[in-house]
Amino acid sequence: MQKFIYLFTLIMLTSCATVKTKKIAVTPVGDWDYTLTGTPSGDYSGILSIIEKEKVLAATIKSSEGELPLTNVNFDKATSVITGNLNYQGTILALNATLSGESLAGTISSGGSEFPFKATRKAKV
Repeated sequence: MQKFIYLFTLIMLTSCATVKTKKIAVTPVGDWDYTLTGTPSGDYSGILSIIEKEKVLAATIKSSEGELPLTNVNFDKATSVITGNLNYQGTILALNATLSGESLAGTISSGGSEFPFKATRKAKV
């Protein structure tokens, strides 16, 4: 009988235990190693840096040719899509990429042409 009470108590205690999980917010904020392929000027790679200040996103894209700011940077939490524009030598380019885990995939487009854009989040040092 004593074993039964012990077993019953043990089952009751373990069944009442709860596991708390911390939900990590999906965010594009951070530094990303990116590649942009198939453009008329060739392929590009570099770092996309996204910051959030007072709930407003800002970003810069760096390559061997320099650094350009992105404007109108938005992130839709429901769809995990980030969008923004950049001015490259007088041409407005539109970034549209989907965040999935630690990667971004999408396009940079202008004038009806789209070029594949991929990025992976840089590890924090």
